[in-house]
Amino acid sequence: MKILAATSYKARSARELAFMFDIPLASCYRKLRELAAAGLIKLESTELTSDGKRFKVYRSQIDCVTLVYERGKVSMKVDMHLKSPLEIVKNMALPLQKQM
Repeated sequence: MKILAATSYKARSARELAFMFDIPLASCYRKLRELAAAGLIKLESTELTSDGKRFKVYRSQIDCVTLVYERGKVSMKVDMHLKSPLEIVKNMALPLQKQM
């Protein structure tokens, strides 16, 4: 959630995110890969440092998340940048079904 929030208004590099949240750089790259695979974040560009090293900057693809709990039912709507919204509804009053 912190990475998604930090990349909502400004594209940021993995190094910048790792420093902001005091997490190891390898963990930050792993989290970015997971978020990208889920379609929640995307690579915006590849840039060069003053000494010629390349780095990637990422931006969140989430515009808005709405979560509603009403009478045992949870509804979540995720508005994505330039994509149709994702809607998830789960009736929490029903027992979980066992997987076979």
